[in-house]
Amino acid sequence: MEPRFLFSHRYKLIGWLLAVPSLILGLFVLIGDFSFDFLTVELPFKYVFSDTFGSSSGTGFGHVKDEVSILNFTDEIAAIGTIIGLLLAAFSKVKIEDEYVSKIRLESLQWAIYLNFGLLVLAIIFIHGMAFFSVIVYNMFTPLLFFIIRFHYILFIKPSFEANGKLQNN
Repeated sequence: MEPRFLFSHRYKLIGWLLAVPSLILGLFVLIGDFSFDFLTVELPFKYVFSDTFGSSSGTGFGHVKDEVSILNFTDEIAAIGTIIGLLLAAFSKVKIEDEYVSKIRLESLQWAIYLNFGLLVLAIIFIHGMAFFSVIVYNMFTPLLFFIIRFHYILFIKPSFEANGKLQNN
C-alpha cells in the first residue's frame, strides 16, 4: 500500500537541519531572553493587547493591558522553524516504506498522543498560573517529539538491542 501524505525521504534531513537550530534558538529565547536585533520591528502605531482570563469586560482575574510599538520576531521564527522542521522530520518516508513501517508509524503516533494528553491532564491538575502557560507552550512541540522518539526507537534502536541480546545469549 502506498503511504499517503508523507514527504519524500530527502525532506527528513532538511527537517532536522531546520528543527535542531530552531529548537536551540527557542531554548535561548525562553531561558536567556535572547533576541536578534535585526528581527525587531517598530510599528507605526501602538499595538494594544489585553491579557484577560475569565472576563470580556477586561476586569477579570489576571488582567493585564499593555501597549507595544516595538516587536521582536525571534521567538516566532524559532517556533515556526521548530514546527516545520519537526513535521518534515516526523512525516518523511524512510528509505524502505512498507506495511511494517506504516504500522509502527501509526502506533507511534497514537502512543505519542496518549502520552502527550496524559501529561497535559496531570499538568492541568498540578500546575497553575504562569507556569501552566509554559506547559502549554512546550505542549505545542511535545506530540511531534514523542512521536519521533518512539518511531525511531521502535524502528531502528530496539531491533539492534534485540539482536545484540540474542547474540550474547548464544
